[in-house]
Amino acid sequence: MSIQVDWNKECQFNVTTSNGSVIAVDSENNTAPCPTELLLSALGSCSATDVVLYLQDQGVEVESLNNTVTHTLTDSEPRLYKSANLHLRVKGVGVTEAMVNAAAQQAVSKYCHVCLMLQPNIEVTYSVEVI
Repeated sequence: MSIQVDWNKECQFNVTTSNGSVIAVDSENNTAPCPTELLLSALGSCSATDVVLYLQDQGVEVESLNNTVTHTLTDSEPRLYKSANLHLRVKGVGVTEAMVNAAAQQAVSKYCHVCLMLQPNIEVTYSVEVI
């Protein structure tokens, strides 16, 4: 697997993934997400995938899932991520808060490879809501 990064102009780049997908990146955050936003996006989407798969394995018919990732930064430069919270809102047939909690726990501690790579440098927590 490889990622290719091509400079466009200023602080703008095009990232081409191994499957050919192209993602625009702007380090100044004017025209596209900045790299650190993409890091949080990876955390949010990876953990959400694991939650959906866990719930489906439990027989839940997932109708919707929203994962809002909030974060805190260190006080001094360089401003690094200190913590991230995953707030998972799930709607589905047969879903309970206990099931979503179990799914989130498994994602954060066992299955989400992005989360596992970031810990212990970034504290990752979660909260859940069944809608």
